[in-house]
Amino acid sequence: MDIQTFQSKITELNYDVTFRVMTPEGYEETKEKYPVLYMQDGQDIFYDEDAYDGHSYRYAEYYSKFAAYLPKVIIVGIDCPPDNTKRTRLYAPYTKHFDVPEGVYFESDIEGQGEIYLNWLISELKPWIDSNYRTKPEAEYTGIGGFSIGGLLSIYAGMKYTHVFSRVIMLSAAVNIWIDKLLKTMDSCNLDQLKYVYIDIGINDHGRFSTSKDFIDGANTVYQRLQDYGFDQDHILLRICEESVVHDHTSLRPRFPDAIRWVYRDI
Repeated sequence: MDIQTFQSKITELNYDVTFRVMTPEGYEETKEKYPVLYMQDGQDIFYDEDAYDGHSYRYAEYYSKFAAYLPKVIIVGIDCPPDNTKRTRLYAPYTKHFDVPEGVYFESDIEGQGEIYLNWLISELKPWIDSNYRTKPEAEYTGIGGFSIGGLLSIYAGMKYTHVFSRVIMLSAAVNIWIDKLLKTMDSCNLDQLKYVYIDIGINDHGRFSTSKDFIDGANTVYQRLQDYGFDQDHILLRICEESVVHDHTSLRPRFPDAIRWVYRDI
């Protein structure tokens, strides 16, 4: 596992970005090139000791046991700020005002930096990864994924930047409160190069701004709209997880490997 930290040249981000790179089994023994998956909340992916709340996807442990059954993909986990408000702002590709009830201590205005963040990822991070690792840099082999608001950012990136990303993972994505803006983005984009979209949602998902119904409605809306655009079951998957899952990282432990397998099913 390689861990890197550097200051973005994009001053609006205004923080040192840490990212973690996990190469597939056999990487050091061959000269083979590999697809790349860019994941948000990088500190929560591999090890519990790295996660802000002490609970991660534990993907490193899973991979050590089941590498033979997983696609050989380089995973780049990009850490987020530890503060929830800053994380939401960083990943939100839109700006939105909320009518927050008195006594509820959520931010009422989110000035999204998602576009700035993606500009950094595409113009600075991805070229660095492609220069320092043996990657298949083409969009055909490049994926992006995230949890909650990171899932919103990922589907936005997959729609708007299909020349960079063709595979999208949306884990318990918080999209419904932004759905009007997201559908306008979808309507304005050419999705011909978008290959695979994996969507899953838990029946007990809920967040700071969204109810369980909001999460399910948002997932269904994105799924249905992509079907309307011509995506079939070979290219888009929606999983409604009915087991007793909640909106946290431990719920994603069995789901994240399945998501990787599905979006890289042709590798």
